[in-house]
Amino acid sequence: MQKHILVAVGSSFSHAALSLGIARAREHNARLTAIHVVDRMPFWAISSVQYDCGAALAFIEEDARDVEKRTLQAIRASSVNGVCVTMDLPNGMTLACTIAQAAREFDADLIVIGRTKVMGWRFWEERVADAVSRHSNRRVLIASNHAYEAAPAETIATPLRFTISDSTQRTPVPS
Repeated sequence: MQKHILVAVGSSFSHAALSLGIARAREHNARLTAIHVVDRMPFWAISSVQYDCGAALAFIEEDARDVEKRTLQAIRASSVNGVCVTMDLPNGMTLACTIAQAAREFDADLIVIGRTKVMGWRFWEERVADAVSRHSNRRVLIASNHAYEAAPAETIATPLRFTISDSTQRTPVPS
């Protein structure tokens, strides 16, 4: 039984994670914390310095406010006990490590994260959902609903497909 559920939200994650997190919070009468980690200096903003870095940084700030607003609206509409926390990506940390650390700090029993579509071959790049599972000792629920990514959470009546990844049950791999 879950008492506290952490849901990773963001502009690139599907709405399915938040919908699934809300459903789990309702089912277990659990608290819900939606976390949005903002990278204030992504590679593409730094590469645009010669053009207008200020506009890129303003876009990042506006996007962060928009994600927080949409997340709070969904939480309020669902009437679960929940909050939305927006935090900056600490220097030298990955998104996955930050989400896993937040789960420890908030004492979350379950992490719910969306899975993005894999576009082509990926070199030296790990999916955030897999990395969160690897860095956390909490249960990780990976939600995917690619067919309806653009639709708002409250308009979807189709069942969600998801994968449960339990990082506590893994056996160590010899090096």
